[in-house]
Amino acid sequence: MLIDVNLSVEAVMAVAWFSWPIFWGIVLVAMAVLELSTLNLVSIWFALAALISLISALLGASLPVQFVIFVFCSAVGFLIFTLLIRPKIQKARSIPTNADRIIGEEGIVLEIISPLEDTGLIRVKGQIWSARTDSKVPIEKDELVRVVSIRGVKAVVMPLPLNEYNLSEKIETPESDA
Repeated sequence: MLIDVNLSVEAVMAVAWFSWPIFWGIVLVAMAVLELSTLNLVSIWFALAALISLISALLGASLPVQFVIFVFCSAVGFLIFTLLIRPKIQKARSIPTNADRIIGEEGIVLEIISPLEDTGLIRVKGQIWSARTDSKVPIEKDELVRVVSIRGVKAVVMPLPLNEYNLSEKIETPESDA
């Protein structure tokens, strides 16, 4: 027994016109749910591209045009996000640690800083830090230094010429137990 499938062109077009907006609506909802579940801006550009494709489908754009719009809008959204928005978000989220706060600060050498042995101690802002230097010359005890960076758990310092030392700030030194 054969089934006679004589559908009119209007009926096929009505189904095609109606089904693709539903498809784009499902994609939009799925991407929005995915985005809300991750909270990391993972699929927001897909949701926006699906919305634009949904609008194009409702306006009667052909199926290939809808897919081109979806792919193009997804790619543009991804590029805009990764090149412009993400760096600003990450920069705003970076919180300096206590270690970052001593960069640029002045300190005093408590134990000779030897570039060969990679040893030494300094006091900066009342805290004792392991220190190292990138210079070839050791920095002697009681010399003034400036912290230029942090590498691992060590402060990287450079000797501070006396004329650069900020005399208005006292460097705390440990009191002797005499």
